[in-house]
Amino acid sequence: MKLGCFAVTACLLLTFPALGQEPEAQTGSGGQAGFGELPQFGGPESVTGQLKRGDELRDALYDWPFFDGYFDWKRQINDDYGVSFGLHFYGLYQKASDSLAGQDDDAFGNIFRFLGNWTLWKKDNGNLGRIEWRVESRSDMFGFKAPGSLGGRTGIAALAPGFAYSDDFDMDLAVINWTQGFANGKAGYAAGRLAFDVYLDAFPFQTFSKGFLNRSFILNPTLPTTGIGALGGVVKGFVTEHLWLGAQIHDANAASGKFDFDTVQEGEWLKAVEIGYTPSIGQRKTHLVQFTYWDKDERTLAGVSDGSGWAVSTAWRVNDTYFPFLRFGHSDGGGGVAAEDAVSAGVEISRPKNEVWTIGAGWARPSEETFGPGLDNETVLEMSYKFQIAKNFSLTPDVQVVFNPANNPGKDSIWIFGIRVILTL
Repeated sequence: MKLGCFAVTACLLLTFPALGQEPEAQTGSGGQAGFGELPQFGGPESVTGQLKRGDELRDALYDWPFFDGYFDWKRQINDDYGVSFGLHFYGLYQKASDSLAGQDDDAFGNIFRFLGNWTLWKKDNGNLGRIEWRVESRSDMFGFKAPGSLGGRTGIAALAPGFAYSDDFDMDLAVINWTQGFANGKAGYAAGRLAFDVYLDAFPFQTFSKGFLNRSFILNPTLPTTGIGALGGVVKGFVTEHLWLGAQIHDANAASGKFDFDTVQEGEWLKAVEIGYTPSIGQRKTHLVQFTYWDKDERTLAGVSDGSGWAVSTAWRVNDTYFPFLRFGHSDGGGGVAAEDAVSAGVEISRPKNEVWTIGAGWARPSEETFGPGLDNETVLEMSYKFQIAKNFSLTPDVQVVFNPANNPGKDSIWIFGIRVILTL
């Protein structure tokens, strides 16, 4: 896919007045600091999406009012200056049943974020303009290696069990962009340093904040990646009350944890277009079917071939209890992808006190270009249960079993036990 395909889609979206992507349905003045009414552009890992999720009024095992004054202060800052912000911490420990010779079988790491947005103007019709930022680091803890490397140390190829908890993501202004809504709040675009996973095949479970940890569920293994903080742009919008279109482009050579604009001079890009369906604009985040086609240029200096592929994702909330999903994809194996083919399905089951079961199964055919020929296909089963200890603190035990780890042919399966904590302030 050449740049022309991206350009045509982007121009189409920006030209017609009725087009656009409405931000997530409003929730009044809900939330501990009133962030529930912030319009959202992008998936659940977007800055605004994370602010809203961290601000939710939740039932919990314990009602600790210690931070109530802090959230009242945040509400006042937002009301007076249009500035919303939060501090988020994710900690993950994992232990595998086996590892490759000479490799550790456990991991401990964290993700820290200081994120926020500053709305500079907003109209009653939903149009707005704001700056979004996310200062972020990801690292190992207490002398352990980070969970992001546990897959390689246990011989798992495509279905990484601690995906994205890396140890080489230094403190960085990873996201800084201008986001604007137009077409009566039904459209949006963002440009600047972007987190590609916020927009590429954006999906309700494509986030670190829900129950899953395995890449099979967080980011389709047939999709390419680039660094968090890649220079780029994205535009998405509804063409009818049910259909939306989108286009995006990102620097293919960006490196996470490095504030470096030089890589864009290489002129190598990750591009994608998408089309999606939802019963109504207000149900965009909970009832959707979407198709994404992507193309990634050859990375000459890195020695990575070009690649292309497609992905389909669907999620359909049945009621307040059950939220099932299905996603699958195919690639030509290039572009540094983890898998040539992949499919995953699962369900989120909500319980009282904001406790949540998540159960899923995934399968992937590892990319021969990335991992070499002759590897077994991998299958994963994952289950977790989130305990909402307090409104802003959760604890989630997790168990995974990966069958036929491709780079550990002597093992039929690897079990991974984990426990994760999330603190959002």
